[in-house]
Amino acid sequence: MKSLFLVPVLVGMIAPHDFFVSILTIRHSPATQTLDLTWRITAHDIEHALENVAPLKLGSDKEHPKADSLLNAYFTQHLVLMQDKQLTWTWVGKELDGETLYCYLQVEHIASPKDLLVQNTLLQDVFLEQQNLVHVEGEKLPTRSHTFIRGSTPHTFMW
Repeated sequence: MKSLFLVPVLVGMIAPHDFFVSILTIRHSPATQTLDLTWRITAHDIEHALENVAPLKLGSDKEHPKADSLLNAYFTQHLVLMQDKQLTWTWVGKELDGETLYCYLQVEHIASPKDLLVQNTLLQDVFLEQQNLVHVEGEKLPTRSHTFIRGSTPHTFMW
């Protein structure tokens, strides 16, 4: 009888479970007065989101020649940064580590990360379960974090 009881429990524990999460870390550098953004994304999720635009084939010898600009354009549609006005970033680059894609962006002329308004809808147009974690870090300021789920309103990071 014990074995009958354990089977459903074990099956439930090993059943596949997909997680749809991106992590955006925004670090303020007072020395350069920049926001340095590092976005950690599952590569095949972002490739899936852009498959109707172009086959990215990230990290392969057949990577789309405009992969960087296509990713940046998608980010522009799904990330809003505001501080008195909408902020624009510069694409710095990307790297692939296994199945994880790291994308690097930079916003210049930012004296402080205080009162930074963020809206992050990355991949929520593709995956209903998508969660986007945002961490804002500043020198001598405690890290602030917020999770964006589908339908979330913009969030202002305050200290």
